[in-house]
Amino acid sequence: MTELPRLPFDNPDMLGIAPRMRALQQEGPITRVSTAGEDAWLVTRYAEVRTLLADRRLGLSNPNPEPSAKNTARATMVALMAGDDFDTETPRHTQMRQLLVPLFSTGRMRRMKTRIEQHVDELLDRLAVTSPPVDLHSALSFPLPTMVVCDLLGVPLADRERFGQWARGTFDQSDDRHSASTFQQVVDYITELVARKRVEPGDDILSELIAEQDGALSDAYIAQLGNAVLLFGYETTIVRIDLGTLLLLRNPVQRAQLVANPALAPAAVEEILRLGVGGKGSNALIPRYAHGDITVGKTVIRTGDAVMLAIGAANYDDRAYPDSDLLDLSRRKPRSHLAFGYGIRHCVGRTLARIELTAVFERLFQRFPNLRLAVPEESVRWQEHRITGGFDEIPVTF
Repeated sequence: MTELPRLPFDNPDMLGIAPRMRALQQEGPITRVSTAGEDAWLVTRYAEVRTLLADRRLGLSNPNPEPSAKNTARATMVALMAGDDFDTETPRHTQMRQLLVPLFSTGRMRRMKTRIEQHVDELLDRLAVTSPPVDLHSALSFPLPTMVVCDLLGVPLADRERFGQWARGTFDQSDDRHSASTFQQVVDYITELVARKRVEPGDDILSELIAEQDGALSDAYIAQLGNAVLLFGYETTIVRIDLGTLLLLRNPVQRAQLVANPALAPAAVEEILRLGVGGKGSNALIPRYAHGDITVGKTVIRTGDAVMLAIGAANYDDRAYPDSDLLDLSRRKPRSHLAFGYGIRHCVGRTLARIELTAVFERLFQRFPNLRLAVPEESVRWQEHRITGGFDEIPVTF
């Protein structure tokens, strides 16, 4: 019997799609692969991935009763997304979105825009008076999303450093005990914060959730929603700032266009979101289970089968994006990328993430046109042990 391709695939480059992933995409839209926990169907082409993201026969929960092989970090992620129980996934997820989507309205996000831009300016001001080399990750990429999520949840900025470190530890797949411990610290903190806000509400989403349904939501449930907002809207933005900086440093012509015309920042952000795959691609796979039989081409995915939707590979699919490997700020009417997913689990915080990233890339290379890595690129290490991947430092000089 032929041995199945095994995820994750090795990638000689720090950014982009692994060669094996690209080869499988050329062979067809779907293939059987082996993963650490179970065999799965890997879907790699844009059209099929987008269609399946919208297919309600795919869910996060496993309809089969056998115990899951998930590590603590991934089990926590699935539970926060209401995908840990097949019988309750649909109603719990529906309720969660009904409560959260209005809190991330375009109007609210636009009101946050000025505050976010102020945060970016303050961080860049501090960076400007620091003697290089400087770690851009700790100077900008890490603190900005932390500040923003603190504003959103009503967390005192004085707590942001420990708050952020707890969030990072939760998605550490290399140490189940560390993941569980840091997540519990997040839970304890948010639960205490919710109790305080019942007495002293503020202009934040926790206070608004407390007021929902005439105050009927429990502190524990509100804290769970707050944990989800923190963990899903925070680490991913940190990673994108770092990835975007590296992509623009790799593309001096496009970077020069952005410096000459900061109005290209929104286009740069969309390309960064599309191309932002790191290391072995751990940040660019969406796991699902089939809740019914699904046909993809000539392949039938059976109920209970595991499915890996390769949104990273889909975003590099030449069928959807001509010259897909190229960072191109002048793409004409590009298709909507899948970095935020699609369908019923389309990322609630996508507008906020775009505002943050646009604020960064409107300013970063304007302020520091000579910004460059202070070390060889190959020494910048992608952190495979975290679900979201990412970097621990980006040493730069200017």
